[in-house]
Amino acid sequence: MVLRSSRLLCVVMSGLSTAIVGMGLLALQAGPAAAAVADAPHYNVIDRPSGAVTADYLPTAQIDGVVWDTAVVGDTVYAGGQFANARPAGAAAGTNLTARNNMLSFNIKTGILDPAFNPNVNGRIRVMAVSPDKSRLYIGGSFTTVGGHTRSRMAAFNTADGSLISTFKPVFGSDVFALAVTNTAVYAGGWFTSVNGTARQYLGAVSAVSGATLGWAPSADSTVNTMTMTPDNSRVIVGGIFANLNGSSSPGLGSLDATTGSLYPFAANTTIVNHGDSAGIQSLKSDATRVYGTAYWFGGTGNFEGVFAADPYTGTITSMADCHGDTYDSTATNNVLYTVSHHHDCSNINGFPDTNPRVRWQRANAFTLQPTTTVSHNTAGGYHDFSGFPAPSLINWFPDVAVGSYTGQSQGGWTTESTADYVVEGGEFPAVNNQPQQGLVRFAISSIAPNKQGPRASAADSAPTVRAVGQTSARVSWLSNYDRDDMQLTYKLYRSDKPTTPLLSQTVTSQFWNRPAQWFTDSGLTPGATYGYYVVASDPRGNSLKSTTTSIVAGQNAVDDTAYANAVVADGASHYWRLDEAPGVTKSTDWASGNDFSLGSGVTNGAAGAINGSTDTAASFDGTTNGVAGESSAEPSRDTFTAEAWIKTTTTKGGKILGFGNSQLGSSGSYDRHVYMDNTGRLVFGVYPGAARTLISAGSYNDGKWHDVVASLSTQGMALYVDGVLLSTDGGTTSGQGYAGFWRVGGDNLSGWPNKPASNDFAGTIDDVAIYPTALSGAQIRGHYSLSGRTANVPPEPSDA
Repeated sequence: MVLRSSRLLCVVMSGLSTAIVGMGLLALQAGPAAAAVADAPHYNVIDRPSGAVTADYLPTAQIDGVVWDTAVVGDTVYAGGQFANARPAGAAAGTNLTARNNMLSFNIKTGILDPAFNPNVNGRIRVMAVSPDKSRLYIGGSFTTVGGHTRSRMAAFNTADGSLISTFKPVFGSDVFALAVTNTAVYAGGWFTSVNGTARQYLGAVSAVSGATLGWAPSADSTVNTMTMTPDNSRVIVGGIFANLNGSSSPGLGSLDATTGSLYPFAANTTIVNHGDSAGIQSLKSDATRVYGTAYWFGGTGNFEGVFAADPYTGTITSMADCHGDTYDSTATNNVLYTVSHHHDCSNINGFPDTNPRVRWQRANAFTLQPTTTVSHNTAGGYHDFSGFPAPSLINWFPDVAVGSYTGQSQGGWTTESTADYVVEGGEFPAVNNQPQQGLVRFAISSIAPNKQGPRASAADSAPTVRAVGQTSARVSWLSNYDRDDMQLTYKLYRSDKPTTPLLSQTVTSQFWNRPAQWFTDSGLTPGATYGYYVVASDPRGNSLKSTTTSIVAGQNAVDDTAYANAVVADGASHYWRLDEAPGVTKSTDWASGNDFSLGSGVTNGAAGAINGSTDTAASFDGTTNGVAGESSAEPSRDTFTAEAWIKTTTTKGGKILGFGNSQLGSSGSYDRHVYMDNTGRLVFGVYPGAARTLISAGSYNDGKWHDVVASLSTQGMALYVDGVLLSTDGGTTSGQGYAGFWRVGGDNLSGWPNKPASNDFAGTIDDVAIYPTALSGAQIRGHYSLSGRTANVPPEPSDA
């Protein structure tokens, strides 16, 4: 059922000399040692290109409030906002303070505060702009004095010596939020309705030298937040929360003649329509070829909250990063566009998906300048669909910027600027990469950066799972790690008795939301001997992390090798969770591909299993949101598969037995390819190719007995089997919804589906869950049922034609 989704593409597998997918129990016991990587979604993310900054934060002067804007001139960074003090990098809040009222400067190469520049501004600074020749710095805001001199919401400084320019002192009637500067004019936008006593409706211009009012007098019907010049300085591109410019519709964005103030058509404002009290354009920047805009929207009259690039003259959108989460500023350098935001979902451009519950906001991101794909259809509730517009790729640059509290808006960065070597961010964040660094931070290109960002998952989170296979083999699996600025990590698996020689070395692609499972089979062990296994993950610059060690006694509690299990393997299972772990174990081994189940707290191991004559146990699910299991790493959805599970229940509330959803353990926003039970015990198999398509059993199966439930989808259609008997088919449905997700057992969302039960979660016992990449034949399915020690009740074949 569609609520959220992301596109799926290809398998991620790299650096493997041997890849065996669907390796079975017999092969595990008898074959040579082998390694593999789970089938993982392909995302629209590229590794950090040359010229991009690393995710290492560089020690920088700190502040005790918020930085609203920054500007760079040579090696000097100017920062303005609302703060009272500066302090050196590393100094705790409230210590080693130097008074700096709302404005300071520091060296971009060292991060050290300039001791000579102390302008002492008595109110908020919202915007900074530098003259084309870099000789002057202009500031705007709500202040009324600078260094004790009267300055009504705008002032200018000589960048050569930091002195306040005495002859430039225009008077603005209210706050200035936006500035754009040429050699002769300073254009301004904000809340004001007068400039030097002359009526100006939220827009105005003064002489760049004297501050005298110029004749430029367009009007807006609400606040102007931002502005920039076209490359030839002939037009001023303005953004804000206004609906109209010069009395004509220009929702949030417009293009004005720099001389006359007349309005030009600007195509972007016919697509992005942010205006009013709950939406707007937050920042505009430009270079020689493009204008870059960032937007926010929290309901009402708006539709976009990402970053876009457009032709500066026509306004034609050339690229759009349709990421959910307001975006506050951007800066372009070395073919990379950096942003500050609180993005939580970039799945519309096939980037990182939302989480449910939402637990992560990515407040610093980077994108390619050039489009590489198109925006896909939006499936998140309440958001606009920009499908088909050109879109960039995400770049694997993910520093962690902490949320601040100063403004009460729970944000991190508000502003970003760049040079060829550095990216600077300012805002209200208290920490970067989990280290104290308040309000200001720098990042640098690799040649001058520490290059110390390495694998991020903890030693415990990286520890392998190990289970005995027969008497002389062990099956080892682990989740890939991830890195803030590298996608390609190398993994070496070691055994404790051979600490200098890895059993395996392979390179795998991963990101913080995409950690493919890896696995390896170690053979030739001595029965009864103890072996320890650990994994070392490293990035291309040698930063590494060693996992904790997991030990096993060879042959102890070895998997029960039954004829049934071997048939599952022989029929090509791509996943096989036997759910036979000991009580208290929170992971269930995937014997086919290493993508182990994470077990919720409502799952109890050790119940009697479904296979007659086997010591293999099963798991009990308590029918609550805690009684669920989900794959450790995401994979692409498929339109050809068979899903099989054994169930035993007496529930009258129904629930989902197994299915595919885009949340590992929480409530999914995209969910189909599922089998669920209604309140009467009937079984329903459903997929969602744009609408719900279901098969339903005539009989009920909540009779307290074991039942083998099998559902398949292929080019031949849908099929539902129970206990080896084909119950229903639909030859016209051959696909489901496309998204990256997790196979789930025991429960998940069922909103909107026919015969929805009272509970989403299944109360009962489940055993031997298997997923196959093919549609199993009726003979194979009946064979599984027979090998469980039962006889299928199949009607005799008719004697006539």
